[in-house]
Amino acid sequence: MNRPPDEFQYIPVEQLRALSTSCLKAAGMPEVHAQQLAHLLSNSDLRGVRSHGTRALYGYCRTIREGGVNPNPDITIVKETDTAVFIDGDGGLGYAPTMLATEMAIEKAKEKGIAVGAARGIGHYGSAGHYVRRAMEEGCTAYSVQGAYPQYYSSNEGKRAANYGNPPLCFGFPGHEGAPVILDGATCILADYQRGEEFEALESQIPAAFFKSMGYTAIGTLLGGAFVGQADPRAEEIAEQWPRARLGGLIVVMDLGLFAPVDQVRRGVDELSHLAAKEMIPVAGYNETTLPGGIEHRCENEYRQSGVPVGKEELKRLEDCADELDVPIPWRS
Repeated sequence: MNRPPDEFQYIPVEQLRALSTSCLKAAGMPEVHAQQLAHLLSNSDLRGVRSHGTRALYGYCRTIREGGVNPNPDITIVKETDTAVFIDGDGGLGYAPTMLATEMAIEKAKEKGIAVGAARGIGHYGSAGHYVRRAMEEGCTAYSVQGAYPQYYSSNEGKRAANYGNPPLCFGFPGHEGAPVILDGATCILADYQRGEEFEALESQIPAAFFKSMGYTAIGTLLGGAFVGQADPRAEEIAEQWPRARLGGLIVVMDLGLFAPVDQVRRGVDELSHLAAKEMIPVAGYNETTLPGGIEHRCENEYRQSGVPVGKEELKRLEDCADELDVPIPWRS
């Protein structure tokens, strides 16, 4: 999914943001939330993470219009201490509530060294990297995960243990001059679309990998689910009214200089990436070794200049979404 498309059209990121904002507003989302979500989706496009970019716009607009999530939630602070904040998302998409929790946790972490933000009663919050990267921009390292209660089956219709859920999670460290090291993915060893006999055969070949992914899924589900109040009657009430808002979210933010000087930590990130590229034999079928975040960093620098290579299928989805909502398409004019 996140390989560059074979057939594509370069679209300036500003046009993707403008179209996304207009579509989300037309679907019923307040302008401030629409602008925020459009910015985050197009950021994913810039990094080459097509699965979590504007490709998702059509689905979000449809979910809003069909009443799956609250288009205009009353986002409130349930609880706050000097090192934690707990947000009620009131059935909206997870982006705005989790980003509010992130911003507040960043300020607390700068003062106290570490802080935690959480949100309950929310819909999909997209890539966990959105919130970790925001913390990194402010000189922090962070971890984020989204979970459910009691299970997070995702697309596991057959409920095979090896495909046990796939909650999004992210860890990230900013570098000094080079790319950040940022693991932005999900807990299952297999992607949601990797199903069938050829993948089931892997279970007997590398069972330890599947047991690890089951463990990561269980912990992620609990951290982003029961731990942040998804077992609470309030979360159940939200889910009954807004059926696509059955999730919670967590962000843990640590000041980068909590234990060692910030410059030492940042240079350590650069050195780690440099040594991996210089000394490690690439994975079979690849011609280089990069740590997580390296390719995304490269894409972002390139696509800001060239425009985002939007695949033909994704371009049609965007145009269909705009046409349904009677929104002008910038690249047609």
